[in-house]
Amino acid sequence: MNGIRIFISFSLGLISAITFSSAHAAQSSEGVIEEIIVTAQKREQNLQDTPVSVTAFSADAIVELGFRQSVDITAQTPNYSVGYPNGDTGVPAPFIRGVGLNDFGVLNQGPIAAYADETYISSNAAQIFQLMDVERVEVLRGPQGTLYGRNATGGAINFVSKKPTREWEGWIRGSYGSWDMAKLEGAVGGPLGETTAFRASVLKTKSDGWMNNKFTGNDQQGIDELAGRLLLEWQPTDTLNLLLNIRGGKTESDAVQYRHLGVWDADGNMCSNADTLAGLCSDIFGYSEQAPYTTLNGVDAQAVPDYQDGNFDLEAENDTTFWGISLTADWQIGDYLLTSITSYDDMDDSRPEETDVGPNDILTGDLAVNQDTFAQELRVGWEGDRWTWLTGAYYLRDEATDNTSFDILRDLRPLFIGDDVNCSAPPGNPTGFCPEQFVQTSKSGTDQTITSFAVYADTTVDLTERLKLSTGLRYTYEEVEHDSYFFFDEPAAGNPNQPGFPDQEDVDFDNVSGRAVLDFQMNDNLLLYGGITSGFKAGGIQSTSDGIATYDEEKLLSYEAGFKSTLADGRIRFNGSAFYYDYDDMQVYAFVIVDGLGFSTISNAADSEIYGAEFELQWLPINNLFINLGLGLLSTEYEDFVLPDGDFSGNDVPMSPEVTFNGLVQYDIALNRFGTLTLQTDFNYQDEVYFDALNNELLSEDSYWIWNARASWKSLDDHWEVAAFGRNLGDEEYMVYAFDLSFFGFNEEMIGTPRYFGVEASYKF
Repeated sequence: MNGIRIFISFSLGLISAITFSSAHAAQSSEGVIEEIIVTAQKREQNLQDTPVSVTAFSADAIVELGFRQSVDITAQTPNYSVGYPNGDTGVPAPFIRGVGLNDFGVLNQGPIAAYADETYISSNAAQIFQLMDVERVEVLRGPQGTLYGRNATGGAINFVSKKPTREWEGWIRGSYGSWDMAKLEGAVGGPLGETTAFRASVLKTKSDGWMNNKFTGNDQQGIDELAGRLLLEWQPTDTLNLLLNIRGGKTESDAVQYRHLGVWDADGNMCSNADTLAGLCSDIFGYSEQAPYTTLNGVDAQAVPDYQDGNFDLEAENDTTFWGISLTADWQIGDYLLTSITSYDDMDDSRPEETDVGPNDILTGDLAVNQDTFAQELRVGWEGDRWTWLTGAYYLRDEATDNTSFDILRDLRPLFIGDDVNCSAPPGNPTGFCPEQFVQTSKSGTDQTITSFAVYADTTVDLTERLKLSTGLRYTYEEVEHDSYFFFDEPAAGNPNQPGFPDQEDVDFDNVSGRAVLDFQMNDNLLLYGGITSGFKAGGIQSTSDGIATYDEEKLLSYEAGFKSTLADGRIRFNGSAFYYDYDDMQVYAFVIVDGLGFSTISNAADSEIYGAEFELQWLPINNLFINLGLGLLSTEYEDFVLPDGDFSGNDVPMSPEVTFNGLVQYDIALNRFGTLTLQTDFNYQDEVYFDALNNELLSEDSYWIWNARASWKSLDDHWEVAAFGRNLGDEEYMVYAFDLSFFGFNEEMIGTPRYFGVEASYKF
């Protein structure tokens, strides 16, 4: 930690912005790293001239790095990590520079804002999606607000689709790999007339799954996903352009299965960490993955100590459907550009869960949400020789209904059937329902509406030929309406209501945030910049064990400085950043145990301190060799964080490793008229990380490396490409999240994908 502080002190004044692209995209005909255009400031700019901390991925890089899902880009982005509280097909928990929220609930929108073609992705569950016909992805670090519709404390991720063209073009790609993983995707587009064009894309992925359920003999973690998009562009005049975006898809993948870690001894007491990690402990029914076991129903289960094995009595499928439509209108009126973005998105998501991750029926759940989001953004921009400005207004209405059910201690029901048990059930109690002993099926739900309105303005002024000042201001008003209910789903017992439910509440928040950034073009190859930015995320309402409670908004003041440099006649790009965050009322998710029961809570840590740095190096030592390296350094600490079960001040922020390191080496071998052979290896390293704010050592992962490789052949005319690839070549065993269910005697461990291989072929026409 002290080393990071010294390094940051030495490096203060540095801020990074990196583009990650393949060697094919990075190398121009002159043998230099090619210029990359981004729209991080809502206008096209060379990345090296943009005073914003950005990482961008080209379409080629996304394919060559094997990125399948939206969150895969974290592997090659310093100081960007993601947790998977519901597994890698569930609700993600992204963190940028230590800013994030590891809540697995679907109603609390996190401080990292994701956009698909400038449309805000409101649903947390919708932020994991397949990357389909993408032009590029941009990762913006730090508070965003004065240029983006939805305010975000930690950063913004922009997914930009390939747009229709006036020439016919298209491509198709198929791949096959381990666990019968098959993927077919493609796109086609072109003109429909003199003023119209279209682009249609589709993607289908299916696999058997890589986890072995020894209890049933079936494979689990299988994938079954379908997605499609249609873009229609109409340019009736030279000054008006309309783009209609229609998208949708369906997921019927296996419900995620976890690893089981017993944490109780034979007397029902918590084991020591050493005994737990040694596999000497079990859950409340005595089950451990380390030894053979006979269930309460008399069924034998074998020991499953291996990484890819488990015993699961429940096998289920996710059921997710989504669709959306948006219309983007750009109207050039003289020197002014008027832009309107109107969007509507709908998601129906149901995720059954084998919560107890074992052969007994201790705990199963079903997490479901229906979410409808309407948004309207209207902005006006103007660009002059020495002055550029943008102003706009943003409206969002998000309506969500969350339905969650849990079946608790189902295997104990035979003990409570009859007339002589003291349970809240009718005479005879035929089902064994007994809430006094926590034997129950419960349902809870929430109807929540978020209404947000903002006005913003941003401007850049040339103070001198080399010095620019960028400033922005934003006003946000947000209202949250929350209506929740709880009942026992026991028809034979009359579905009695839990005292304290239903309950409802509404709260509102408003805030003024802004930014001021100076950038100085020292020469043609070096840009220095730095500034102050404030971030704001509205508070909200959560359902608790006995009603509902509110939590406050969080505020962040960011100090950043940095450089972007181009060296060795364009063959080296070296960028760096340093930042310091002063955090007030940071929203913190924690799962606490009170009187033997677990509760999810969102509270505000009064103060937090975060600082760190990012450094990226791109190097083209010879025309056919490309090297990319990225380093992230991070220090996080809750300065004042007190919960009912203890004072956790001084803890690290979850999902925030102190060191991340990534890289790629790509070498092209010219085969003359036979095309080009490309050899590639890429890697990422993550330091130790906690998965919870309480810094439970059992809910953490040690540092690890992931290595990948790819070999491809491309025809001389660039039409054909054939490749073979391997992911996680070292077969690293690691966790992507862990959850404390010790009141049932075990922890859930969400594990990463093991080693796999595949081949793919594509054709461009």
